[in-house]
Amino acid sequence: MAYDAQFFDTFPCRMGTDCDKWDALRRKEGADLLPMWVADMDFRSPPEVTQALVRRATHGIYGYTEQSTSAQEALLGFVKRRHGLNLTSDQQCMLPCVVTGLKAAVRTLTQPGDAVIIQPPVYGPFFSSIRDNDRVVAESPLLADAQGRYRMDFESIRHLCETGAKLMLLCSPHNPVGRCWTRDELEQLWDILSHYGVPLVSDEIHWDFIFDKDAFTSFLALPQVQNHSAPIAVLTSASKTFNLAGLQQACLLTRNTTLLKSIQSDMQKAGVVQGNVFGMLAAQVAYEQGDAWLDGLLAYLRQSRDILHTELSRLLPQAILSPLEATYLAWVDLRAYGFSNQELLMRTHRAGVAFTMGTFFGTQGDGFLRINLACPHSQLRHALALLHKAVTQPLVP
Repeated sequence: MAYDAQFFDTFPCRMGTDCDKWDALRRKEGADLLPMWVADMDFRSPPEVTQALVRRATHGIYGYTEQSTSAQEALLGFVKRRHGLNLTSDQQCMLPCVVTGLKAAVRTLTQPGDAVIIQPPVYGPFFSSIRDNDRVVAESPLLADAQGRYRMDFESIRHLCETGAKLMLLCSPHNPVGRCWTRDELEQLWDILSHYGVPLVSDEIHWDFIFDKDAFTSFLALPQVQNHSAPIAVLTSASKTFNLAGLQQACLLTRNTTLLKSIQSDMQKAGVVQGNVFGMLAAQVAYEQGDAWLDGLLAYLRQSRDILHTELSRLLPQAILSPLEATYLAWVDLRAYGFSNQELLMRTHRAGVAFTMGTFFGTQGDGFLRINLACPHSQLRHALALLHKAVTQPLVP
């Protein structure tokens, strides 16, 4: 099958499937809004995955299921093939989702009252993973230049480590600002953390959405962390890459066996001891057979990025679009138009479109929107026209 523009231009109606993106939004808002918010895709998953699920479903028995050796090999083969990581089956464990892993890591690596470093604006569950477990959020806000490109504040991170922070949660690539951290940036970060003995957990769920070939470096690929004692874990999932979020399947990768066993123990205490039969199968097949689909998707998303840049420059010239190096999520600064966060929300909803409001990612996101580009190009163009309407037309009471 050809995974070309025609394949991804074809939009299967998702309404009536109880999906968060379309159905839950309409139930919540009571309005017919074009959903450009939550980070899943309006594209069909690889057909090989669908076919495998149908075959398994026809068996008719869906009993307790464990992760198979072939499923482990599929994961490890994919991370080696796509990211250059040489790992073994005893250096990974299953999780229901990446957020589960974030929360387990916070509980495992810190004590109540400890400070945990994050870099806002950042994915909202980074905050809740800390606060829900009675830890303290230690913010090291990212710094942006006039073009909207963000960088780490290393001096701030150093200060937080000096004053007792016990863990750092990294988003790499970064959601929502679209940065693909360079190897130099990651090495500089680890120099600071390792000096103070601060562990790191890296959420790398967007690691397959990189627009410049070979630009991404997994934290586990750094030469400085190849020894098995480095307190580093990577969280990722086939769910983001292959649009499988509803099947609840993710994984943690680490060379530190003590850390891995601690996470597994925490999962066992929470009753998470086995995976979902369909989730494990879908992830395995996607990792084994999804490369051609993924390559076609990346080519399509590059076109989406170009459309966004062209249309946003034309329709809203005062908007600042952060350079999109990675992810399919665009970070747009609309502060020049002078709207409060609440007014921006009201305007976009009245125009008939829903984005993720910037404050979901912290106070630093006030006046910003995150736009999901993972949809047919026609839908993206329509959403940008609605955004133009929301920003430029008078707000009618």
